[in-house]
Amino acid sequence: MPLWLQAEDALTPAPLPSDPMSSIGRVVFTLVGMIALILFLAYLAKRLQGMSRSNVGGFSGQGKLIKTLATTSIGLKEKISLIQVGEQQLLIGITPQSIQTLLVLETPIEQEDIEQQTPVFQAILKKALNKA
Repeated sequence: MPLWLQAEDALTPAPLPSDPMSSIGRVVFTLVGMIALILFLAYLAKRLQGMSRSNVGGFSGQGKLIKTLATTSIGLKEKISLIQVGEQQLLIGITPQSIQTLLVLETPIEQEDIEQQTPVFQAILKKALNKA
């Protein structure tokens, strides 16, 4: 081997051994950053979704014109819902293809009676979703 090549090899420093703790720290920092970014984007999407629905035809916000009072699943994709439109309550059937009015109630069902029939898990989930 020529002398000038040997001298060049002697001048280049040997690669430093990588510190395993620094690479683990970088991985953990990156993962924490990604999780924080995902949570921030989810929060932002929820805020934007609420803003886009508010004051659109009066169907959302504090004074909802249409409220879903109770829903019961009767199949994989079929369910029955009790909704309130203004002062009137309707029982509707919902399928993937259509929504049909099954019954228009003459006397409204009281909210307390509906809440008694709601399963505990569903009530807890509804409260948690309303708080967020």
